[in-house]
Amino acid sequence: MQKNTMADYMSTLNKENKAGRNREHEKMLTALLGLDGRPVAVRFIKTEEEYKALDLHEPKTGLPYCTAVSMARKGKSFKLDAKHNRCGASSIAFGMIPLNEYRSSGKMHADLKVYDSVEVSRQVAEDMVYCSEKNYGVAVEPLGESDSEPDIVIIIGKPKQAMRILQGYAYHNGQLKNIKMAGMCAICQECTSYPFVKGQINISMLCSGTRCVGSWAEDEMGIGIPGSLAESLTDGILNTVDPMENKASKLQIEDRMKKAGLNTPEFDLKNNYYSHAYGIPKQE
Repeated sequence: MQKNTMADYMSTLNKENKAGRNREHEKMLTALLGLDGRPVAVRFIKTEEEYKALDLHEPKTGLPYCTAVSMARKGKSFKLDAKHNRCGASSIAFGMIPLNEYRSSGKMHADLKVYDSVEVSRQVAEDMVYCSEKNYGVAVEPLGESDSEPDIVIIIGKPKQAMRILQGYAYHNGQLKNIKMAGMCAICQECTSYPFVKGQINISMLCSGTRCVGSWAEDEMGIGIPGSLAESLTDGILNTVDPMENKASKLQIEDRMKKAGLNTPEFDLKNNYYSHAYGIPKQE
């Protein structure tokens, strides 16, 4: 493949044109990965004034944060403050309300019997990574409809799509280290506050709570990507199509890129890194 980069695709858009860059970025991610739902842009809102000025839907009866993420995958946009976020765990994770002793001590989850003892529950609680700075609210939108730099991009996908995201990350950064997951507080902590605070992507198998209110499929998982890494990661996915994908997948990617109006690189349909390994015949 003649080397193409995200910079090539973004070359007509200046750094200040966030809306245009986000639209192109969503098209590229969706085409490369074959996503069923839209990538979701999450942005922390610092002040009440900024929150009130934000022209996004505020659900009057409230909505759990991970339900908002699920609905953003389908094209809806929301803003949530602590009064309208019907999930205390995410309000705590984002610094919208303070962490209480009942939760931080481990007693809450021990009482829920999700861990063997208060000691184990306390260990899990102490390992949670929350935003240290206070935030007033959070904006949750499809990536392609946001006109701001996202703090986090969340992708819900299948294992193969998660693999390609990891390969795209590794292209520029090497091995992903320090993955954190416990199947608890999955969308809010594992996919949002942890990658935001640590500045690295994180993988989540989701949790029972979000699988209920987010209505995720059994074969779906979550990936949280810091906004500062998102375009570089997508560049890595683009430049690993040839070595990582087979002929059928490359043809599908070509088709999706053409339908999205993206210039299609000349993929090498006959080779990938394992073409001559394991006794696999060369692709024709």
